[in-house]
Amino acid sequence: MEALKTIRPELLTLAPDQLRALSPYLFVFAGTLLAILFSAARVVKSRWPAFLIFIVSSIIGTVAALVLLREPPTLLFNGMMSSDAYANSFCVIFLVSAIVTAASSLKYLDNEELQQPEYYVLILFSALGMMLMASALDLIVMFIAFELMSLAVYMLVGFRRNDRRSNEAAMKYFILGSAASAVLLYGVALLYGATGSTSIRGIFAYLQAASGQGVTPVFAIGAWFAVLGFLFKIAVVPFHMWMPDVYEGAPVPVTGFMTTGLKAAAFAAFLRVFIATGYGSGVSAVIQNHIHDILWVSAVLTMVIGNVIALTQTNLKRMLAYSSIAHSGYILVGMIAGPLSEQGYAPVFMYLTAYAVMNLGAFVILTSLAARNDGGLNLHDFSGLSRRHPWLAFSLAIFMFSLAGIPPTAGFSAKYVLFYSAIQANEIPLVVISVLCSLISVYYYLRVLVYMYMRDTPDEVPVRRRVSVWSAAAIAAMVILTLQIGVLPARIVAAAKKAVTSL
Repeated sequence: MEALKTIRPELLTLAPDQLRALSPYLFVFAGTLLAILFSAARVVKSRWPAFLIFIVSSIIGTVAALVLLREPPTLLFNGMMSSDAYANSFCVIFLVSAIVTAASSLKYLDNEELQQPEYYVLILFSALGMMLMASALDLIVMFIAFELMSLAVYMLVGFRRNDRRSNEAAMKYFILGSAASAVLLYGVALLYGATGSTSIRGIFAYLQAASGQGVTPVFAIGAWFAVLGFLFKIAVVPFHMWMPDVYEGAPVPVTGFMTTGLKAAAFAAFLRVFIATGYGSGVSAVIQNHIHDILWVSAVLTMVIGNVIALTQTNLKRMLAYSSIAHSGYILVGMIAGPLSEQGYAPVFMYLTAYAVMNLGAFVILTSLAARNDGGLNLHDFSGLSRRHPWLAFSLAIFMFSLAGIPPTAGFSAKYVLFYSAIQANEIPLVVISVLCSLISVYYYLRVLVYMYMRDTPDEVPVRRRVSVWSAAAIAAMVILTLQIGVLPARIVAAAKKAVTSL
């Protein structure tokens, strides 16, 4: 009782502006609890309570995050979290990705006989973890958010419990993900030992104080361990080997969710820590040079290896997995150039947004076309698709053009802004390599169009599946956004600049 008297009352209460700042997280968390309760009650058909609660809570959370974009930044929980334009912008990306994933999953789960309410609960929990990652200003909070997201995704990857590939993918992801989390946590422990703080702001303050004397070896090693942990999470070479197998073994909509929400969340957290290590701030030239060199080499290897191996893939899930690896390399280019360009880190945010839109659309189409156990997703299965599903073929063509960076699509605008930023930072060799790698990617993206429009329908035509209304709406929305960002990029550029200002 005496210990309770020493607790400061102001730490146990939240001001109205803080409650408003927490509203997106509270709505999503309340949605997960309600979905669990209604699913356990089994009052009506099992899928509908969880699905409808998921949709409602996610939409309300998205609206709340959009409203908060106009509000000034608010520190939460004694500075451990921040509700700012950066965090709320990423919250919108995560929740929209979750909504599109759930919408495309409804009929897919029926076809696969996997319709269970916990599927939607797991997506909500993973989205909540992503939201907390983007807003965390403390490395311990960030690590807990990482684990909340990762544990839910481990189970989503293995959701097809009777399929060996799904079980293998979940186990590989769990083992390697746990190893990466251990490396990251060890780095956090070393950083705490060197600085006496796990706060991102505290670490940066330590760097500013030590700018004239240099950092200790403990800090340098801890920073490297933390960076290596993040490099695994974003799947860059040489920490990429888990991704193709995991993406191929996971259910198609889960793969789409991982390539968009999971990647955006990892980069959102990495960018906050990346800035805290002092890169671009001038507080430690040694650390800046080391980080620049390792990320430069990693970006080149990631772009080259991801694109070259994607050339050999005939399964579209594996092809898009290696494509995702290559796109991580492009995003690293933006991170390297960020402090030295006029745009700052805005191109990184814009690229993540454009990539999420076009990749989500592509995976919704794959989800709609997938046969039982995710069959029917090889290149030859798409032969003559333009005659069987004309509008699906047209939509997939738009997304392939965008992923290849062909105008007037979102992918072209995002790459143009990203590469221009790198040119301003005088990273000319890196831009030349990036452009050459983009040219390589044109072959395997446009090869899909050749099969859809220039090949005859195979004798054994995959079972024609009717596209659900939910999936059709999601595809149409992604097509419109892909073209809108490509034709009129000014609005998304302005939003990206506003989002990264709080960094």
